[in-house]
Amino acid sequence: MTGWRLLLTRPADESRALAVVLADAGVYSSSLPLLDIEPIPLTASGRAILQALDQYCAVIVVSKPAARLCVELLRQYWPQPPDQPWFSVGAATGQILADAGLGVSYPDNGDDSEALLELAALRQAIDRPDPRVLIVRGEGGRGLLAERLREQGASVDYLELYRRGLPPYGEDALPAKVEAERLNAMVVSSGQSFEHLHRLAGEAWSALARLPLFVPSPRVAEMARAAGARTVVDCRGASAAALLAALREQSVPFSNAKDGHVSETALPKDQDQPAIDAPLDAKPPVAPRRGNGLAIVALLLGAAGVAVGGWGVWQVRHLQANTQQQSAQVQTLNDQAQSLKLNEQRLSERLEQLPPAEELEERRRQVAQLQGDQQRLNQRLETVLGASRKDWRLAEAEHLLRLASLRLSALQDISSAQALVQGADEILREQNDPGSFAAREQLAKTLAALRSTEQPDRTGLFLQLGALRDQVLQLSEVAPEYKDRGESLLGLTADGDGASRWAQWWNQISRYIRIDFNADENVRPLLAGQSLMQVRLALSLALEQAQWAALNGQAPVYTQALAEARDVLKNNFNQDNPQSRIMLERVVELGKLPVTVVTPDLTGTLSAVQAYLERRNVNAEESVKPMPKAGEQETTP
Repeated sequence: MTGWRLLLTRPADESRALAVVLADAGVYSSSLPLLDIEPIPLTASGRAILQALDQYCAVIVVSKPAARLCVELLRQYWPQPPDQPWFSVGAATGQILADAGLGVSYPDNGDDSEALLELAALRQAIDRPDPRVLIVRGEGGRGLLAERLREQGASVDYLELYRRGLPPYGEDALPAKVEAERLNAMVVSSGQSFEHLHRLAGEAWSALARLPLFVPSPRVAEMARAAGARTVVDCRGASAAALLAALREQSVPFSNAKDGHVSETALPKDQDQPAIDAPLDAKPPVAPRRGNGLAIVALLLGAAGVAVGGWGVWQVRHLQANTQQQSAQVQTLNDQAQSLKLNEQRLSERLEQLPPAEELEERRRQVAQLQGDQQRLNQRLETVLGASRKDWRLAEAEHLLRLASLRLSALQDISSAQALVQGADEILREQNDPGSFAAREQLAKTLAALRSTEQPDRTGLFLQLGALRDQVLQLSEVAPEYKDRGESLLGLTADGDGASRWAQWWNQISRYIRIDFNADENVRPLLAGQSLMQVRLALSLALEQAQWAALNGQAPVYTQALAEARDVLKNNFNQDNPQSRIMLERVVELGKLPVTVVTPDLTGTLSAVQAYLERRNVNAEESVKPMPKAGEQETTP
């Protein structure tokens, strides 16, 4: 791995942290930040999302800048964050959220959206009716994550907290840096980072595209290949560990330069190679037959020269290849030496900062003593707090019984009393103390008595009596004046023009006298207007008194009030009228309903619990009483 010379494009602070990790692994790196993080003001919709944060079943934070800005906003809007699952794409982002006290989950097998979508905790969080998910991010990005979540039936909202910009660089800043520092690979951490890299490369992209490019996800790898990058390595994550794992799996690019720079001229070109003699297929010149021996010797010498020349060319090429390998090895050794030197410097600095051995030993002893004291203190604290908590819980049980007794005696509230007694029994059950058997036995008897006691419907009686009060004003008014339709008597008085004194007298007296031909029916007295109002008022007051008695459980008052209402209806209203008859029947029916109940007596149960508490306190005091010394026992008479 020491042959790698990487170009880092992350923001400045992240590049510095990554460079330290790479240097520890023996990898040289140089930083050219291509992302400038700029926080954006929070919009009205963003504030509304933060105020309704507890309405989301899952919150996903996609980057470290988003995590830092989100934590700052939580301190302003949610001093006590809601209890909900948080998720992050990577471990570094999750650590920022965890340091802020949030329960965060993130995938262990990758730092991309695909790995997060496979996380079981996220699937469980959105497995509910109408799930809502919030994604905290910068402007744009992570569209795949929202798309997949919507496919699973979740509604997704965005909270965008920052934007990524390209820092101001010159046109040749990127290729000049790669050439000056002899870099042989590039690293990008996101799709936007690659877009900035491609834009900054400009016309030099065709040359830079030959360098290996390390990307964090398949999506960014696809973007790089579409742009013309030749060697794209998917690290399946943006962490330093993922990058180191990818570097180990890839071989260092071949280089014939002393500094490890990749060169396009791995071998000398054909015109620089020594020429090989032409093949020996040409016919020798015709010579006199007497020189045949010399021609053969010349031919043999020529063949030998050709063989020697070919062997020499092979040797030259072999030597060049050996030289290149040795140069690469020398460069590797130089890089290793440089890394070792850097590590030695760091170790020396750390050793200088460490205290001497005597001080370390003294600190170790103090730490051991402090740990022992802390352990003993924790044991004592647990003992004290454990006993105190039990006493508090038992006192709470006694208080619950007192409240139950008060509710029964004052309000006859069976339901509330049953809940309070049940709570006291739960407290005694938690103690797991055999001594509480008698107290729990009394509690069980009380619960059985409360469950068998029927709670009267006082609210229903109150409402029904109120409805009858509203109908009092609708009872029949004073009977109408009598009118003689047969005109029998008027005919006797109308001898003249109809305006005689007899006719006037009859009109006047008919207001006070009525002749009823159905004498076998009961006659009801007729009430004047003022008397009818008084009767109605008396009936209304009687019903109102019955309402109060029903609500407060006063059975005698309830019975007496309904009896008065029944008497008023019988004595003052005609029962032949259906409205009066139905009201009277309803009053009689309501008078038969109970408004009070015989409640169980909790005195025995309360006494049993108090006796148990007294026995427990006595045992606790005897257990903590110090034992007398031997000398004191001897001197005691």
